[in-house]
Amino acid sequence: MTSQTSYWNRLIQPGIVALVGAGGKTTVLSKLVEYGRLKGQPIVVTTTTRLYESQVAHYEPIYTRNINEADEYCTDRLLHGYCGAWFAGITGTKVDSLDCDLIDGLSKLHPNWQIVVEADGAKEKWLKAPKMTEPVIPSLTKTTIGLVNLQMLGAPLDDEHVHNIELVQDIVKRDMGAIVTPRMLADLVLHRQGLFQYSKGKKILFCTGYETVQHRIIDDFIDHIVDSDISAIILADGYKASCEIRRIIQCR
Repeated sequence: MTSQTSYWNRLIQPGIVALVGAGGKTTVLSKLVEYGRLKGQPIVVTTTTRLYESQVAHYEPIYTRNINEADEYCTDRLLHGYCGAWFAGITGTKVDSLDCDLIDGLSKLHPNWQIVVEADGAKEKWLKAPKMTEPVIPSLTKTTIGLVNLQMLGAPLDDEHVHNIELVQDIVKRDMGAIVTPRMLADLVLHRQGLFQYSKGKKILFCTGYETVQHRIIDDFIDHIVDSDISAIILADGYKASCEIRRIIQCR
């Protein structure tokens, strides 16, 4: 077993996992599918927000709000060695979200399945703070994985990199253009209106961009996090297919 397989396998387990934050949710979703299939873990992907149809078309989803149709379709896909994918429909270039009760219902029918839910939108930015209405996390979620891009360390707070920038400023108490420090990023992760707002189950912090930032700066950021209620911190680099986990820090 390669180190990548053993690393990713720590995230592969039955139940609902919700992906929130910014800086690589769709990448993590695709990796969970890739390594889940290698492990033999039945996996279904869905969303409580909206995703570009082009990001999920290769999963050959079913589009319906009928749980019985979705159950039958996903079961057949899994029996043939593929992942399942279920969305409510398509509007324009994006797939439509499923209601949480439908996702919870599928998990009750198949507690041995891992259902990966993209539960937050970030407009492909590196960092965000959630509005009061987000993220949308199913009640039976066992793990919430929160994403941040470490390339924000040393970068300015601006609209190019940050989604919902006014909300981020409210949390970190800095003006537009301020350079993001390890403490500021940690404040956003730990604040109750921050990265893990409405999270359910255990919390895992997944950090992308590990090799793009000096490790002493990253270590300073981690020092602010390790004594929190976050279960583990995952440090990764690369994007999409090239994304690899470099370190896992078990916190509790």
